[in-house]
Amino acid sequence: MEETSRAVSRVLNITRQTAINPLEADATKYHVGMAADFWAGYLSGAIGILVGNPLDLLKTRLQAGPSHVPDISPSTHSPTRIQRLSLLAKGSAAPILGYGALNALLFMTYNRSMGLMHEDPANPSSLTKTWVAGAVAGLATFVVSAPTELIKCRAQVSRDRSSSLEIARQIWKDGGLRGMYWGGGVTSLRDSVGYGF
Repeated sequence: MEETSRAVSRVLNITRQTAINPLEADATKYHVGMAADFWAGYLSGAIGILVGNPLDLLKTRLQAGPSHVPDISPSTHSPTRIQRLSLLAKGSAAPILGYGALNALLFMTYNRSMGLMHEDPANPSSLTKTWVAGAVAGLATFVVSAPTELIKCRAQVSRDRSSSLEIARQIWKDGGLRGMYWGGGVTSLRDSVGYGF
């Protein structure tokens, strides 16, 4: 137990030192800090989706209106408990994968931006630099957030039982790479400003 505690303390210390100025840190410390940022971000994103997706699904269906809500009324039998739970998870595959990657990218970009501005992300002294680092990180996440949001929203309002993968394939077939970023300009603006604050 004590060895684990020392190892965690060492990784956190290396991450903190790396974030202060990644240009001066040696390569090993820099890569350990990036790995810690990546996994911390990935796990927080995935757990956030598992907790928040049912509420997000309800919000999206309410906003889409009654014509987009799938019919879940019993036809010959009532849905089982597992079927009802699966409806709450609809559209969650893309966000679990995507938001894990998004948060990983967010954490890494934010910490590296703070380091490039000679600011400690754990103990910032300038709100302006904190906002700039957050905005840069938010803009960087556009690469992941635009396609993830598009697939998630289409899965949540689809009337059939299409999976996230089937929806992604259809978007790619219809619009290619450009189609995956439909609405991405607004997403990038929202993320940049939002993560800045």
